[in-house]
Amino acid sequence: MSSVKRSITLLSYNFSKKTRNDTEDLASSSNTPTTTITIMNDDSSLGVSSDSQNLNNVIVEPDCAAESNELNAIDSRPDTNNKDIGYYILNKLPIDDNLKYSLLTNHFKPNGKYSFPTAYSNDQKTSRRFLISWLNDNSFLAYSPYIEGCYCINCVLFRNVQGQKLELFVDTPCYKYKHLKHFSTSLKSHINSQFHQNSMIATDNFIRTYKDPSLSISSLIDKNRIEKINRNKAILLSIIKIIITCARQNIPIRGHSDESISEIRSNVDDINCPAGSNFIALLKQRIDAGDEILRDHIQYGPKNALYTSSQVQNEIIDCIHKYMLNDILHRIENCLFSIIVDETTDASTVEQASFSIRYYDNKTNDIREDFLALIETVSCTGESISNIILDYLRAYNLPFDNCIGQAYDGASNMAGIYRGCQALIKQKCPDADYYHCSNHCLNLALIDSCGIAHIRNMMGTIKEVINFFSDSPKRMQALRSEINDYQGEYVSLTNKKRLISLCDTRWVDRNTSIETFLELYIPIINTLDKFRHGKLKDPTAEQLFHAINNFQHIISTCISCFLLSDIVPISRLLQTETLDFSSANQHVEELLHKFEQRKLQAQDYFDNVIYSHAGELCKELFVTPTIPRHAVLSYRKQNTPVPNPEIFYCDRVYLPFVDELINNISGRLSSLKCERIILLSKLRPELILRENSFELSKSLSKQFADRLPSPLQLNSELERWQKKCNDLLKMNEEWKKKWINELIKEADHVLFPNVRFLLIFLATLPVSTASAERSFSKLSSIKTYHRSTMKQNRLNGLAMAYIHKDINIDADEILKIYCQKYNRRLDFGM
Repeated sequence: MSSVKRSITLLSYNFSKKTRNDTEDLASSSNTPTTTITIMNDDSSLGVSSDSQNLNNVIVEPDCAAESNELNAIDSRPDTNNKDIGYYILNKLPIDDNLKYSLLTNHFKPNGKYSFPTAYSNDQKTSRRFLISWLNDNSFLAYSPYIEGCYCINCVLFRNVQGQKLELFVDTPCYKYKHLKHFSTSLKSHINSQFHQNSMIATDNFIRTYKDPSLSISSLIDKNRIEKINRNKAILLSIIKIIITCARQNIPIRGHSDESISEIRSNVDDINCPAGSNFIALLKQRIDAGDEILRDHIQYGPKNALYTSSQVQNEIIDCIHKYMLNDILHRIENCLFSIIVDETTDASTVEQASFSIRYYDNKTNDIREDFLALIETVSCTGESISNIILDYLRAYNLPFDNCIGQAYDGASNMAGIYRGCQALIKQKCPDADYYHCSNHCLNLALIDSCGIAHIRNMMGTIKEVINFFSDSPKRMQALRSEINDYQGEYVSLTNKKRLISLCDTRWVDRNTSIETFLELYIPIINTLDKFRHGKLKDPTAEQLFHAINNFQHIISTCISCFLLSDIVPISRLLQTETLDFSSANQHVEELLHKFEQRKLQAQDYFDNVIYSHAGELCKELFVTPTIPRHAVLSYRKQNTPVPNPEIFYCDRVYLPFVDELINNISGRLSSLKCERIILLSKLRPELILRENSFELSKSLSKQFADRLPSPLQLNSELERWQKKCNDLLKMNEEWKKKWINELIKEADHVLFPNVRFLLIFLATLPVSTASAERSFSKLSSIKTYHRSTMKQNRLNGLAMAYIHKDINIDADEILKIYCQKYNRRLDFGM
């Protein structure tokens, strides 16, 4: 009997000698030798150790590399390995829930042209092939090109279900001849197994819970928990919507002091009872409108989880800021951009830097300037501000290489060529050229131009008159009465009822004040005259009356009003977000041309417009046109004839003022004509037709070769673009004046990839810092004297919601962000 067993053992095992290592820890006192036996799965392979010594010196080991049971990697489609279940099984790679869901819903599916391998019988006489109809009829089967076999993907991914495990389709793929020959029988047996049915149920549960985590098994079992989750979500959504409304409308959320929970609960149903804050008042309004869930929560909810505290408000506002910021950054992704930064002091005397981004939005086909954040700055040196800007670019994952421009005011800490902010940023962003704000330049040009004595004195006098009335309610009321009671034809042409103060910083806006003053000139004179006599007598009124009731002041006011009125539209235009440098340059050239015409036709324009208007006003005031007494004496000393007032004021005030405007505007706005802008502006329809396409492509390639999508095609593309522009101008001459954002829409990204890129490059360059100035206006509305203790995170969240009213705020998304970012006492199923 023992010999028979020995024989069977020899046929079943392969013996091979394994040399014992001298360092092995063996018990020297033991006389039991060790046997080395390697198990062979293939019966045709039988090997016996050639060692003539005792066979007890070998160890029994199973041979897992037997040819018949070994899965070999065919890897016929390497490009599909990430969708191939066999690739992950054979290489024993980990499969997490995300990958499991991807394999279930998007595994590899061969098409009708796929060539399945042929499997032969042992005698090589018959063969079988896998049929694609088997996959089409059974959605749970997944074919693996990596091993050229078929698995039941549900059973493979969910092995822990109850039922007897089946080897075929689970541990062993269907790929052999015998598997294919009896495929239908094996598949039917597999489908009817309890193991397969349980794995199908597990698959459905997994997909459903993956799509909606709140439908996890524990949630499905506990229906009460789902109801609580929905209730808690409804409560927090109501609170979030109130905060969103307050942020959108710039309504202060908190009051002078926070109300206690007992105070809130005592009058939660009494809408007429005054609340300590707008937030609680709106909460009560919502409850009164029928939100019973919110009412029950406020009335009976746990005191440590009411979600009405200032801390929760700040957390929700922070989530709003994050949500809106992500929306903007998603638009800027992979786009060229320019940075716009300006500084101001808020109500709490903290230096705030406004950080905005200018870019071209490919989705809306429009130029955008989006506010991103208000940054509290401790130091205002160029190095400090540049470090803050660069840190924010890194935090927002905005590549330095994509930054092609930077716009600031002309302060030395920002514009310095060595240690200024722009110079330090250019070291990190080589293409980010600095552009002085065009509106600031225009303002500086007006300041320089208004240095003429007559104009300067006139503005100083008007400022004193306006202050005289605005400092006293009695005087202001007297002026209003005079405006309403005056029956003359001069004032009947205007609907102005009050004076507007002269702006100390924006000199372009002074034209509105001067224009109003000129329209109300007669009521102002009459009101000052009343304060010269009787009980209302005031020495200042006497001085101001004589200061403005003379021809020199009247004609100077008319000259200033009519000339500055030509500049106001350009100033407003330069503040437009979508304006580009080429269009701005066109409008500035038109303005300078208009002033040149005013200069050449000085006699006609001055006589027919300015002097005639001053003459009508003088008739109403009984003022005789004269020249200053000191000028008359000067002419007599020189023995020259004294000119009439018309010629005198034309030569001494009007023409010098026009010359100053031309020289200062052309000098200050010279940044509009830098080399890069002039070169890119040649792509405009009215300019490119005059250019040689070869020379232009040569110049553009020299400066933008490393950025162009297809630099070798630029020359032929410019020729096509010239033809395109010629056709556009034939259809409509207005294309000469259209802005770049309209022109980009005509530059198809397939036919004109290089031209489109260059036009977007030009459109992205910042013309002014008006966006930062507008954010300061919002800042002064948000952080007022009564809200001056507001923290920076809260300020940024409220500013983002108040400024970007075009971005929709999804309350459900805010709820998700809040639940993911902060710990919650209530269960939200997240």
